[in-house]
Amino acid sequence: MATMNAVENGVQAKTVIERFVSEGYDRDHIHVFANSNKRAEGIADFLNVDAGAAAETSGEETGFFASIKNFFQTTPDDFNSNLSKLGLSTLEIETAKKELDAGKLIIIAHHPQ
Repeated sequence: MATMNAVENGVQAKTVIERFVSEGYDRDHIHVFANSNKRAEGIADFLNVDAGAAAETSGEETGFFASIKNFFQTTPDDFNSNLSKLGLSTLEIETAKKELDAGKLIIIAHHPQ
């Protein structure tokens, strides 16, 4: 089972992550997702947790360079699969996507299976 929180910024993310750690979650099982992988990685590195890969591609991007970019980025299906593997339900995944679209950070903590 996973626990998910949506936050506005890195300060709030730090508070949530510290709470998860105090509740017994290992930092290796706390993940930060953002609407930009660069943002997620920056916050995750600073807070010493895992940066989850969010889907940054859209079906509207076409052309040679877009196809190369899309090859190296997570697809929406990969993103859904990753969240499902962490223990989120379909409803929680949809909520997470909406929060990411609104520019929020998603913090997910889980115990290893």
